[in-house]
Amino acid sequence: MISFSITPFGVVYIICAIIAYFRSYQAVASIFAFSYLFQATSIITVGHTGFMPYLLGPVLLIIKGLTLKKEVPQDVKNIQIMSIIFIAFIVIQSFVAKYFFEGKVYIYEHGAMESAIAKGMVPYYFSMKQCIQWVYLILNMGGLVSLIKHKQFLNQNFSRHLIERSTLFIVIIGIWKYIADNFGGWFPNTFFFNNESFDLNAIWQSVGGKLRFTSIFIEASICGLFLSVFWWNTFYLKTRNKIVLLTIILMCLLLTVASTGYICLFFGLLIYLIKKGNAKFIIAIVIMGTIFYFAAQQLNLLDTVLDMTINKSSSKSAEVRSKIMLSGLTIFKETSGCGIGLGASNGSGLALTLLGQIGAGGCSLFVAWLFFINKYLKNRQIKMQLCIWVLLFGMCTSVGYLSFPILWLELIVVCSIHSNIIDKKSAI
Repeated sequence: MISFSITPFGVVYIICAIIAYFRSYQAVASIFAFSYLFQATSIITVGHTGFMPYLLGPVLLIIKGLTLKKEVPQDVKNIQIMSIIFIAFIVIQSFVAKYFFEGKVYIYEHGAMESAIAKGMVPYYFSMKQCIQWVYLILNMGGLVSLIKHKQFLNQNFSRHLIERSTLFIVIIGIWKYIADNFGGWFPNTFFFNNESFDLNAIWQSVGGKLRFTSIFIEASICGLFLSVFWWNTFYLKTRNKIVLLTIILMCLLLTVASTGYICLFFGLLIYLIKKGNAKFIIAIVIMGTIFYFAAQQLNLLDTVLDMTINKSSSKSAEVRSKIMLSGLTIFKETSGCGIGLGASNGSGLALTLLGQIGAGGCSLFVAWLFFINKYLKNRQIKMQLCIWVLLFGMCTSVGYLSFPILWLELIVVCSIHSNIIDKKSAI
């Protein structure tokens, strides 16, 4: 008999979610957005599988939104229509792929990339993991659409508070955990890390004799990607303590020793310099870069940072990631561009993984969906598209699945900017 239980974190989260639901739409939206920070923490466990809080958050937000009436702008309707078309395509395509390609195309199974490489490629078969990916996609897109349809019910500072509180939470918890891991002390590991689906002992790594800064994420690279994206989010904030917060994020990013985070941060810098060329910004970056350099030198991390960035391409980790990533291209060719279904194989980089999973048709629809998101932001003169491109760039190098929590958290952050403002221009 399969065991079922609610985790200690789940008890706290469910109580907070119920209270929020009976308070206001904004309270539910806050719970919904904040739940994306807890990837390795489950609210319930069935057998050895933990179900994350961002399975419940979108459900409550969607239901709460159904009680609200609001005139919907055309560009929001376009996003909603594209979401429905994309989801329908994903479900239908998975069944078609099962009929034509099951047992005939070889894939890397889900799990840690090193173990997947060690086991080698196996014949593709349809599994419940694909159905779970559909559920994630439906809830993530449904929650995002609900949020942007009902922005006027959010405080105008909703997005700013979300950025500040999320960043402070990750930084404070991360520093607490880093000190406890490396210098001794108590940290509530069993509260924050109770998802048995993840083999945390196989993921946590040390450099220079110290465990890397991971905060509550399952990998230092994922934490690094979060920090680099939210560094840029913070950069766009109008807040009194911006420089202090940017410097703290940068120092935490250093302690992750995560090439993904470093490369994404500099990718954003490159885009910004091409677009702006702001002299004050360049001076500030030089100062923070100098602090970063000397801090790395004093912490004996400089050589490690160089190995994780400039010399990364020759590392064992890069070799494993490349093999997993290129398998998506192989699957794409073997299925004549049709793909084998969302979530059907292990993946590293998002672009090639999606090519193998959802094929040319699915990727075209996803790009079209992103186009309407971008158009929605431009219609409202939101200047944070750079943050989304930084995140997508990072995902294309190291994250291969659409249910990635930070992707949806970032879309929530960006799309909820300028809340509580009725946009009459694009309404019909």
